[in-house]
Order: sequence, then structure tokens, then C-alpha cells
Amino acid sequence: MDDFHTKRMVLEFLKKHTLAVIATCHRNGTPEAATVDFSVRDNLEAVFSTFEDTRKFHNLAERPGVAFAVGWNDNITVQYEGEATRVPAADIEQYQEAYLNSVPSAREFIERGAVIFKATPRWIRYSDFNKEPPEQIVIQF
Repeated sequence: MDDFHTKRMVLEFLKKHTLAVIATCHRNGTPEAATVDFSVRDNLEAVFSTFEDTRKFHNLAERPGVAFAVGWNDNITVQYEGEATRVPAADIEQYQEAYLNSVPSAREFIERGAVIFKATPRWIRYSDFNKEPPEQIVIQF
């Protein structure tokens, strides 16, 4: 499968999901994980929100490295590693619209002051454990 079709397959899989486990790293090196609502843009940027009083917010402010695990019910998963940054004010409207189109329930959090982040992928692995042998496709950015 060529790069375009691989990315399209991963994008379609991610668009079917709105929950992910996100992992960030505390300044002392301790990994911290949480479940988040997310959406994905056509360029495979992941978009999510969090409040300023959360561990992930503080972790990302100091260390932008992030990892996500998406999908687990159907033995198909995506592992996603990248860099997460707060969406700049100039871009907030387009990111917020895309995020809320995928995750309408997040509107309440946005209205209460949640901050929107975007994650730019560095590495993605799509795994289908229904196949024998399991299909694993890696995308490097």
C-alpha cells in the first residue's frame, strides 16, 4: 500500500473514534496517562482539549512529547506519537470547529475554559490483530 493510501486508511480509522488514552511525561520523568476526547484533521493532527489545572496541561507546557492509543474493542489499534502544542489564538476557530464537529459533547468543556491542543504526528503504527499474522503498518513523519 502506498503512503497516500496508508495515511487515508489510518485517517478513516481515527475518524471513527473520539476517545483515546493520552500519555504525557511529568518533569521528574513519571509517565502519566488519561482518557481524552479527540478529533483528527485530514493532515493527521490530533485535536483535544484539557483544563489548565490538569496534569497533562502542565506536562505539555514543559514537555510537548505526547503519545495516544486509540481503538481496542475490535482488535485494531493505532499508536500515535508526536508533539502537542496549544492551538494559537489566530487558529483557534478552525480547530475548535473541527473538534466540536467530531466531539459535540466537548462544547461544555470549551465553554468552561478548556484549552485546545493540536498534536503533530512523528510516528504512527496501525495494527490489525484480526489478521494472521497481525498486520502492522508504520508511518514515519
